[in-house]
Amino acid sequence: MIVNDQQLQIAQAGVANLQCVLLAARKVHSPHEYRLMAAPILLELQQREQEILAYLSQTEPEAVRS
Repeated sequence: MIVNDQQLQIAQAGVANLQCVLLAARKVHSPHEYRLMAAPILLELQQREQEILAYLSQTEPEAVRS
């Protein structure tokens, strides 16, 4: 769970890195191989993006409340 803006930036960088991995993989793998290797990465992306959206949906960041 993301609790402050620094963790948000780290999560966003992680999402960008995973997206770059997928973009590069599409260029070198067959469609079948890509689907197999991309599935767990796409799931990880979904989870990280969900955490980012949950943090951004907060009306008052945890860091401010402390």
